[in-house]
Amino acid sequence: MKLSTAFISAALLFAACGSENDDDVADALAEFDDEYGDEYEGDAAGAAGTVDMSLTRDDVDCSAEALGEDETSTFTTAHYVVGGALGAACFGDDDPTLTQAWEALSVITPSLQLADVGLFGSFESTEGGDEVTLAFVNTLDDDGTLFQMSINLESYEEDPNEALLTMAHEFSHVFTALPSQIDRSAESEDNCATYDNGEGCYLPDSLMAQWVALFWDDGLIDEIDPSEEASGSAGEDRCSINPGFLGPYAASSPEEDFAESFSAYVFQLDAGTDAVQAKLDWMNDQPGLVEFRDRAVTAGIGPLKNNFEPCGEG
Repeated sequence: MKLSTAFISAALLFAACGSENDDDVADALAEFDDEYGDEYEGDAAGAAGTVDMSLTRDDVDCSAEALGEDETSTFTTAHYVVGGALGAACFGDDDPTLTQAWEALSVITPSLQLADVGLFGSFESTEGGDEVTLAFVNTLDDDGTLFQMSINLESYEEDPNEALLTMAHEFSHVFTALPSQIDRSAESEDNCATYDNGEGCYLPDSLMAQWVALFWDDGLIDEIDPSEEASGSAGEDRCSINPGFLGPYAASSPEEDFAESFSAYVFQLDAGTDAVQAKLDWMNDQPGLVEFRDRAVTAGIGPLKNNFEPCGEG
């Protein structure tokens, strides 16, 4: 059974990793707002930084249960997103840090793509251990045309460098899961010629189908069980012998590999290995992905420090 509320992904924080350029990141975001903020005011398409707290919608459920609250997470705030603009709070109270997170996402994201988000919220995590959920994305409808993005604000505030990488990482789970990318029909389960991730079958010309064919060949994809949740522990063995991954979490699934690589690409991280550089070079040949990086460059954000755990040293 395919559930429209199934989690597509969660970005995990394995250990606190300080950034040497946190102040630079914050300054760059402030400078972007000063230089371009007026340009985006009132833009119905929802360009960078657009916030209109009068906007609402009636096609999504904003209750705690619908947002995904469970024994490991408690939601604190959620906002409608309408036409790419952050709208009224539909759960909890306004939180300036959540608004800041939205603006950070808007800096790098083309305005029309923000319209694929219908809810944007924050949660507190009660997880123990080394792996703490930084953020997650899930679909709001059966066809995957609208998404919810949820942010762990406590972790977000701890490290601006990690926060920016997380925003890019999570949004990649939106644009790679749209109907133009994946077939969620019941028939796709039995007739998938690319890769079925448990939500559906990636279309042959989709970004993820190309990614799997290029970077998860030679039997790597056969090691993945889509029913298992991605985690750092699940990717440790693969990371230990393969220098093509940005840490164990990236090595846990093709989707997380793409997302970690995309965040590194957008913010111009040093690849660290030739195998990772090959992935970033491929992204640089995809016009739709280049646009995210160009926006980060225009905003003066990056290159960020590569704090990913090295792979291939086992």
